[in-house]
Amino acid sequence: MEVLGWCFVTRTVKLVFSSCRHLFTCNNALEAELHACREGVALALEWSSLPFILKTDSTEAAMMLNQKNINRSPDACLVHEIKELLDSDREVVVRAVRRSRNRVSHELARIGRVDVKTAVWLRSGPNGVVELCEIDHSDPG
Repeated sequence: MEVLGWCFVTRTVKLVFSSCRHLFTCNNALEAELHACREGVALALEWSSLPFILKTDSTEAAMMLNQKNINRSPDACLVHEIKELLDSDREVVVRAVRRSRNRVSHELARIGRVDVKTAVWLRSGPNGVVELCEIDHSDPG
């Protein structure tokens, strides 16, 4: 079982939403990261009209989503779903970031795992998440 965590933060570090979800079937970490990307993009498109940066600490996931070629990996259907979501009139950039700049996602996943929880918090998050958003946003590394 994998647990996913993600959030959407404006440039002024205002939390639009944060979320965590159990993923009961998953083959590997890359598939889990792609599921997190799909869920995050879908929520971002639903709850905001702002352009956004999709940050992932998986360089492989970022590469797959930025590639123009047809994806022929075992995760091709999932990659295609995400690209379809990204193909909107919204400006979206997919970027790989260091794990140390993705603390909030890992904290949300930890909360989902420990509390056995699937949840979405609109304009808020569980204790500590807002602070982690600010740290991740201000960390130059």
